[in-house]
Amino acid sequence: MSIIKLRKALDEKKVSSVELVQQAIDQHEKWIDKNAIAVISPYALFQAKERDDEREKGLIRGSLHGIPIVIKDNILYKDGTPTTANAFSLHDLIPPYDADVVRRLIDQGAIILGKANLSEFAYFMSYDDMPSGYGSMYGQVKHPFDEKIDPYGSSTGSAVAVKLGITEIAIGSETNGSLMAPAYQTQIVSFKPTFGYVSKHGIIPISPTQDTAGPMALNVRDCAILMDVIAGEDQKDPSTCHLPRPQSFSAHLDEALKPSKVGLITFKEHPYQDANLIVIEQATKRLQQLGHEVVTIDIENPELSNDATLLVEFKYAMNQFLSDVKGSTRMTSLSDIIAFNEANERRCLRYGQSILTKANETSGNLSDPEYIETRKALLEKASLFEHMMKEKDLIAVMSPFWMGFAPIYGNPSICIPEGVIDGIPKAMVFVGQKYDDERLLKLGHQYQVIQDNHKPNKK
Repeated sequence: MSIIKLRKALDEKKVSSVELVQQAIDQHEKWIDKNAIAVISPYALFQAKERDDEREKGLIRGSLHGIPIVIKDNILYKDGTPTTANAFSLHDLIPPYDADVVRRLIDQGAIILGKANLSEFAYFMSYDDMPSGYGSMYGQVKHPFDEKIDPYGSSTGSAVAVKLGITEIAIGSETNGSLMAPAYQTQIVSFKPTFGYVSKHGIIPISPTQDTAGPMALNVRDCAILMDVIAGEDQKDPSTCHLPRPQSFSAHLDEALKPSKVGLITFKEHPYQDANLIVIEQATKRLQQLGHEVVTIDIENPELSNDATLLVEFKYAMNQFLSDVKGSTRMTSLSDIIAFNEANERRCLRYGQSILTKANETSGNLSDPEYIETRKALLEKASLFEHMMKEKDLIAVMSPFWMGFAPIYGNPSICIPEGVIDGIPKAMVFVGQKYDDERLLKLGHQYQVIQDNHKPNKK
């Protein structure tokens, strides 16, 4: 049920928030083996009763009043439960404050059902074949409908919770594809906003230049409504300040876009095969129905490794974060985490911690000339889509895969499921120009309406 339908049901008293939360808890318990949820908030039912009482008095806090949502377990929520990033080393991290994202959700009346599992440290833990969705705190998240399929990370639990109907909406986060990838694999919608549109404050970090929270849902409209809630300036995160912003991400979704061009990304010497060609043909027809022209753009197979910058950024950001929450966990530095894992090797180092140790060997200094030059060169490569869209007057580019350009350069992107073909989940990923999130969401919404009207093969 969409946010709009949930609001209508609540307004018409066909269901209460207490009932919605209890249904979510029941659904979580039904699918407990999938391990989507790390912890149910002890406040959830209490909050639901409060929202119901407020509704009875005619007090509606906002667009999410009385609606349950799960947040990724790297987002601080001061409900007395730990926020761990699925890392046993942070089992004692009881948040001293709410992340900006959480504050905005609660201000709009949302009920935080609990925290969703993820890949440990948002899949920035080890190079040694660590599975997506695994962590030493809560274990392995499983794919919602076919456990032979890799659920991908790191917002794995958030995606699985939505697909299983535990909640209709969730918040994940992305550094390098962690919203797009699990949405793709679980066949839900996810939106990664322009970097800086959503505050990072209160989120266990990887990269201060790439990290962002984002919405996950079954449809684009719900993602847009969530963006209206979670986006905004936050003085505690300078990257959010002084950016061009739309007044609303959701208000004009149904207004027709003027006929535009969408670039289909293809790769020289690596032609698309089989299922991807089916998805491309379907997507092209839908876009043409909307009046858009699809133009093919052939590029070299991208080599966008950002490990060299992320390792430096992770050490810097993690040490800064642990300083910010000092006293709320015994961990005070990345070195502490590494030492804790070594002392608890059997539980914590099943797949090693090669990324953590390699990061700790860097300077962790964002003013280091070598880091600055490496980051500059990386951004030049990652700007390819942005420059391409401007030069060719494209409303967006699309591909049946997610790629590193958008997360590294900060472009918005959206994943729309295309069904399971020959046992393999397929989706179309659209990337827009920076600060053009409203138009990208509008394109995605109208594309999904056409898709739904044609009832494609969905799982």
